[in-house]
Amino acid sequence: MMSARPTLANMVCRATLALGLLAGSAQTFAHGLRVSAQAEGGAVVGQALYSDLSPASGLFVDIHDPGNDAKLAEGTTGDDGRFRILAPPLAAYRVVVEGEEGHRAETQALRLAAGSTLDADTVRLLREDIARLEARIRLQDILGGLGYILGLAGLSAWFMAKRRR
Repeated sequence: MMSARPTLANMVCRATLALGLLAGSAQTFAHGLRVSAQAEGGAVVGQALYSDLSPASGLFVDIHDPGNDAKLAEGTTGDDGRFRILAPPLAAYRVVVEGEEGHRAETQALRLAAGSTLDADTVRLLREDIARLEARIRLQDILGGLGYILGLAGLSAWFMAKRRR
């Protein structure tokens, strides 16, 4: 008579099948949220992007005073992920972008010093380029996620085998 308890080989097969099904789903390739911003004139301007470099449109943007964390202004991102929100003049702001499924990113927006040799457009473009480079999903991120999942599956199999004894 065969035992109804799953063997370690069966559990590994089931875990592999589950991982294979998950790998095919679009939700498996989750993406992070990135934001770049700076103060220009009487406004804070910036852009929010997902890690696949698609624009994060329609997300909430809050502008805070970094000294006392008071909310100074709020707005939303446009279809291209860009935002321009009027704010009282400060040297620096804390910009928080919140979206769906728990996505949240924040950055500090600084005002260019008077007499600076760089214009605001150049600095904004440089910050957006840096944000794009940081937002890429790298192979080590994918392998790390798969290793984490396999580790949890192995730990689960070990506890189940230990419980059977």
